[in-house]
Amino acid sequence: MQTATIDRTKEWTVDEFMKLEESNLPCELINGEVFMSPAPSFTHQIVLSNLNDFFKAYARKHGGIALFSPVDVILDRRNVFQPDLLYVAKENLGIISERGLNAAPDLAVEIISPSNSFKDRNQKRKLYQKFGVKEYWIIDPGNNTLEIYDFRVEDVDTPTLYLVEEGEVVSKLLPGLSFKFQDLFIR
Repeated sequence: MQTATIDRTKEWTVDEFMKLEESNLPCELINGEVFMSPAPSFTHQIVLSNLNDFFKAYARKHGGIALFSPVDVILDRRNVFQPDLLYVAKENLGIISERGLNAAPDLAVEIISPSNSFKDRNQKRKLYQKFGVKEYWIIDPGNNTLEIYDFRVEDVDTPTLYLVEEGEVVSKLLPGLSFKFQDLFIR
């Protein structure tokens, strides 16, 4: 297997990014800079697997699609994200191609770790908003918190739902999606 060498002296484009060797490790293009991360933690994967179960069941009932990383979301010529989980509503399925998504999903979820917390809470949150994501979730397993941002409201910088350790997770974007926050951590 070949190791990818990332040239940090230049600004990358989507075309150049798409020529990188396929990888199961998270690899994103953010404002023209390539970011690679090691495999996620065990707890991250438990949370993602459980969350995917809830989203998958919702998608089957409502005709949308839920996908988990790695899936490329091509936002523009300088930004390709791989959210941990995404949801595309039935009416927007046309943005999906064999390569990934050619526009922002309706909902994106990032499960953060200390190494990516700043990037996900700041850079990616603002870019998700800019490119049309309607709802953005940040799950922090280390602090046992969930933040949901609704980018369709006036105050986009304040979570519309903030949970610590427990509580009912509900989405304003996906009516009927509801589960206990604690259930995300069941092994």
